[in-house]
Amino acid sequence: MMNLSATHAVSVNPTTGEVVSSLPWASEREVDAAIALAAAGYRQWRQTPLADRADALRRIGAALRARGEEVAQMITLEMGKPIAQARGEVAKSANLCDWYAEHGPAMLATEATLVENNQAVIEYRPLGAILAVMPWNFPVWQVMRAARCRSCWPATAIC
Repeated sequence: MMNLSATHAVSVNPTTGEVVSSLPWASEREVDAAIALAAAGYRQWRQTPLADRADALRRIGAALRARGEEVAQMITLEMGKPIAQARGEVAKSANLCDWYAEHGPAMLATEATLVENNQAVIEYRPLGAILAVMPWNFPVWQVMRAARCRSCWPATAIC
């Protein structure tokens, strides 16, 4: 559960009321720096071969599995989600990484088509970094949903 103050986002265990963590809000300068970093990351990431980007997704999925219980426990501690549901969310998120690592490259492949009886191609090109603002009732899933395709696609996300 989050309590919002003028200066901090405070994570509170909804069962006990105990403060789990407290983080200061980002300043305008820090937000600008995050945007600049995402833009720079995009320029570098788009040069990374697609197979390497897919491998990065596989590693994220493997890391979620390796630390799945720890992540699930934190979800339960911070928001009161039943542990079985938290574990399911983590597993589903890891599976999503694997799915996009396997199928993402084909989804981004150039497509031949006809336009007014002329040969044409469709190429999927990213525009740059995105900002993902979302609810946090599924904290791992929401981030994976926003970032997963961008890991194959040469784009970056600020979540």
